[in-house]
Amino acid sequence: MVQTPVDVTTWNLFDEDALPFFFNRVNESFRLQLHRHDFMELAYIDEGSGFHYVENDVMQVAKNDLFILPIGVSHVFRPTSSKPNHPLIVYNCIFKPERLSEEFAAFPGMASLSEALALLQIQPGRSALWHRLKDHDGQIGAWFQLAYREYTQRKPGFIVRLYSLFLELAVLLERHLQGVVKTADSLQEANDSLDTAVEYIDLHFTEPITAGHLAEACRMSERHFHRLFKSRLGCTFTSYVQTKRIEKSCGLLAHTRLSVQEIVQQVGYQDMKYFLAIFKKKTGFTPRDYRRLNTL
Repeated sequence: MVQTPVDVTTWNLFDEDALPFFFNRVNESFRLQLHRHDFMELAYIDEGSGFHYVENDVMQVAKNDLFILPIGVSHVFRPTSSKPNHPLIVYNCIFKPERLSEEFAAFPGMASLSEALALLQIQPGRSALWHRLKDHDGQIGAWFQLAYREYTQRKPGFIVRLYSLFLELAVLLERHLQGVVKTADSLQEANDSLDTAVEYIDLHFTEPITAGHLAEACRMSERHFHRLFKSRLGCTFTSYVQTKRIEKSCGLLAHTRLSVQEIVQQVGYQDMKYFLAIFKKKTGFTPRDYRRLNTL
């Protein structure tokens, strides 16, 4: 396994205003190295696509992906290419969770958010739990646009406005993290079944998986399974499995010395030609070029 050095970024680099939060909007490049920090970070993909290295994982990312990165988690974003027509633009909101929790402690209903944030922190004997969420309805994206505008334009009252926006964010995150958005009972049952199917795919994507078998396990027709899957995840069943396999292969290319043939077998493919075609379609690179550009 390739050993990767990890830089440490500290809060004092951003503590210009004595505020407990900082915002920016970055066009990611290959210059920044793998790093960890002593603050929490919310990273939201606003434009383009690319890859996100988090701890020992690597995954494709695209618009509307949100990452919750606790203190101590190592990560770095990479665009798909260094060319200007392949951007990866990310909103970053960094903050000191303990300070915000203190300042909002007396506000009604904030106890549940504090509990949610506590789940994300490093606990004795275990690693920090980072989260990836999909902003299906665009609410979180709209929040980042408004908060970034308030932070950078600094019109009268912007500090009060930012604190009020963090209260709105508390509600959005709590609902995403705890899954409290209510739906009709029948739809909820179908969604629960689909969630179970997706969890199974995430654990077994390197094995032979068919939509028919999963649909049968979910007690729904294969046609309805495909329709519900695309509606919920924004992609087809086949594309989702392919993406998981290519994400895994990207990680193996970047972090191991396994041959391409060995990687093909490990991620669940038997046909090298088919794998190469899918890999090029998903990443824009051949496996050899990807390894050359992304070995950190």
